[in-house]
Amino acid sequence: MAGYRKKNADGPNSEDKALDLFAEMMIEKIESIRKDWKKPWFTEGALQWPKNLSGREYNGMNAFMLLLHCEKEGYKIPRFCTFDCVQRLNNPGKDGKELPRVSVLRGEKSFPVMLTTFTCIHKETKEKIKYEDYKKLSDDEKKEYNVYPNMKVFRVFNVAQTNLQEARPELWKKLEEENVRPAIEGGEHFSFAPVDTMIKDNLWICPITPKHQDSAYYSITKNEIIVPEKEQFKSGESFYGTLFHEMTHSTGAESVLDRFKPTSFGSPEYAREELVAELGSALVAQRYGMTKHIKEDSCAYLKGWLDELKESPQFIKTTLLDVKKAASLITQRVDKIAQELEQHIGEEQEVAPKEKVYYSSVVYLQSIDDTSQLDELKDKGDYEGLLTLAKEYYDGNGINEQYTYSSPTNNKGDDLLIEDKNFAVVYNGSVGGTYEVMLKFTEQEVRDHIRRYGVDLAGEIIKEVAKDMAAEQFSAMAQQKTPAFEMPNGDVLYVEYNRESDTLDVGQAANAGIIVQHRFPYDHNVELDANLQKVNEKLNETEEYREVLQEAEYSGGMRR
Repeated sequence: MAGYRKKNADGPNSEDKALDLFAEMMIEKIESIRKDWKKPWFTEGALQWPKNLSGREYNGMNAFMLLLHCEKEGYKIPRFCTFDCVQRLNNPGKDGKELPRVSVLRGEKSFPVMLTTFTCIHKETKEKIKYEDYKKLSDDEKKEYNVYPNMKVFRVFNVAQTNLQEARPELWKKLEEENVRPAIEGGEHFSFAPVDTMIKDNLWICPITPKHQDSAYYSITKNEIIVPEKEQFKSGESFYGTLFHEMTHSTGAESVLDRFKPTSFGSPEYAREELVAELGSALVAQRYGMTKHIKEDSCAYLKGWLDELKESPQFIKTTLLDVKKAASLITQRVDKIAQELEQHIGEEQEVAPKEKVYYSSVVYLQSIDDTSQLDELKDKGDYEGLLTLAKEYYDGNGINEQYTYSSPTNNKGDDLLIEDKNFAVVYNGSVGGTYEVMLKFTEQEVRDHIRRYGVDLAGEIIKEVAKDMAAEQFSAMAQQKTPAFEMPNGDVLYVEYNRESDTLDVGQAANAGIIVQHRFPYDHNVELDANLQKVNEKLNETEEYREVLQEAEYSGGMRR
């Protein structure tokens, strides 16, 4: 590969060296696929998405290279740390107790990861501000600044290159458990619900149309993905891998990432777009535990990819940056759908009240708070100590009505670090590093709270419990006798509780139920009897019944 490195006047810098390494690794991977195009991009079912030791995910570009690095070196846990991170594990805890030292093993070599930073300079005053502060400015204020991207290279070690397993066995065990990837069902029966929902409900950036035919493609002119039906593929993984390839293509549309340029079939630009689609689909498939093989149509470009890589490592930089953007767009959309599906399933599951536990947020610590002590305990793997310290932040208040959930983890990136009978601690490394201390309550305790304080300040989860209570009370009453009102004109109006609309529905009886004529919001701050009394009063105040009442009085009295 001599001759393809682009050197500056002072010799290659850290970015040049990293790109050289990335290019060499990609050349090695593509050459192995060229010898056997049925080999997958990544070893089947091997690794989850790479993260740093704190749990923050690496971006698509770094993630791809770290996966190749793990595969090449045989690392089983895709967690990485800088030398400084390793040293921080040796800081004494709050109790001053020193644990065995964590260190990088002798002779181990680091691996580069790239991080884009931004320098923000005012156009007139030349004052510099932090990028985080720049993002908070209004659109007009942002126009007053020049923003310059800078690529920085950091060196990281895999946890297997340290003595973490011996020095922090509890933390090592946790990392092993987190990396256990559940086996997925192979064959044509394997289904991935978030993507199936995306197709069915048209939730992608363009329509995805499965058809019983032989080719998969993205139409630029129609902005539509056409793919064979899943049953036509040898396995579900093959179907989703092909679909991810076309979805990556679709992100290049002018209205999305604007990646497409005027190209002809077989041109270098067309070949590069095929590599973006291949790497993007491989990365997305890996994230969701699937194996991605090279698309057979893409095999024709293998030699062209190798030639470009050998000529200039900048090719891999620009390509991986496009892969990063495309893969992020896909995974964000899929993750959002997956989260909504999980929430829906959780709401439908029937759990006995005595077994149900709710998690109420009582402390939320974010970047503006001093969480250094918690960080140290987490980095050391001392979760018992972390739980003890977290409890000290609790002020003794009861249920936080607005922020009570049926699960301790409710956002993408949430990680339940530890819990006991009464408390749980959740960490999220994807939003600057936040800690949430949660107090646990049984459903009976939540119900008692609703009876005592109502739901005026409650969030959705507690309101759902209140609806369950109303439905149960109404069902118990209806088993004895269906509530009904006899109006002044002699009509009988029946009442039902509608959980979906959270209302008391009133109307005349019919074979299929009642014909709803009136609907009144249910007041969870009072019992069912009081709600029925309010409904009766409101019905008698309505114009139609007042008119009937006046007519009855005029003709000599009310009918009973």
